[in-house]
Amino acid sequence: GRGDPGGARVGITRRPWYGADATRPVSSLAGVTMSVVVLIAYAIGVGLGLLAARSTRFGMVWPAIVRTQILVAAIALSIVAVWRIDNVDSVLWPLLMALAMALMFFIAWLTARGPNRDAHAALQTWAANANTAFFVIPVGAALGGSAGALAAVLMDRLATPLYAFWVWLLRRGAPRQQRRRTSFIDQAPVIALGVGLLLHLTGPAPAWTATVTLWAVPLLAASGAAIFIGSVLHHTQRIDPRPGIRRWLALVGVRIALLMPIAVLAPTLSLRVVALLCALSIPAFAAPQVSTIYGYADPVVAAGSRYGWFFGAAGLAAALVIT
Repeated sequence: GRGDPGGARVGITRRPWYGADATRPVSSLAGVTMSVVVLIAYAIGVGLGLLAARSTRFGMVWPAIVRTQILVAAIALSIVAVWRIDNVDSVLWPLLMALAMALMFFIAWLTARGPNRDAHAALQTWAANANTAFFVIPVGAALGGSAGALAAVLMDRLATPLYAFWVWLLRRGAPRQQRRRTSFIDQAPVIALGVGLLLHLTGPAPAWTATVTLWAVPLLAASGAAIFIGSVLHHTQRIDPRPGIRRWLALVGVRIALLMPIAVLAPTLSLRVVALLCALSIPAFAAPQVSTIYGYADPVVAAGSRYGWFFGAAGLAAALVIT
């Protein structure tokens, strides 16, 4: 109906997908609880990542660990989120955010120089991209409840074909030779997207899928932080970030310029929070992760991993202000 633009199936309860009311989509108690849970999850993840970085054994099998995390995240997010899509209204604004990422890559590709241009444009775009899975989704859930979580998850999953294209480019130009069978794991998110679409065609998603989406958030925060720390401290990624700072800042500026108008114009508070967190985000965890898998050592990735936290702090503060 007119009062339920997102449909009943997107939220945890039968109410608009953007939350109980458009000005404050989550109760203060629920928001504080989820915020604490997410912060604890991040702390646990950082501790695990530091332990892994100190272990030679973990260093040798790190690509396999990263691929396992990719597979788990694909199952937890892609299948459930796409299954829960209710109508075009619930997809439009997250799709615009995903298209902003595609435009960002096109600009990076146009301005890229040197050998293996396609792969480095993809890698550098990822380094300057928003951390959708491990920052925007957890913080969106903490501040926007199930509405914020679903908006962030949809945006992240709608960008899955773009991520798949980047992975293809990175595998094609990888300095480290890749086994063909690993491509199925590397492309797990897009495969899971297809599974979610098939389930969507069979009928409405059951109510328990909303709970899966919401409580997958702290688990993904912990695993994402662990994998990020372990990847950044991996011996292949200990490179000087200074040559990559200017390029990284330019691409981050493109990201902010593309996403800030969405943060202003989006019709609901949950969508505005998600767009704002995308514009001002912590470093994307995927860039150093895929670098360790494929053998890249790019100073733009190193710059993003070291200095992107300042933008994330600004984004979190701004999101707290508007909610």
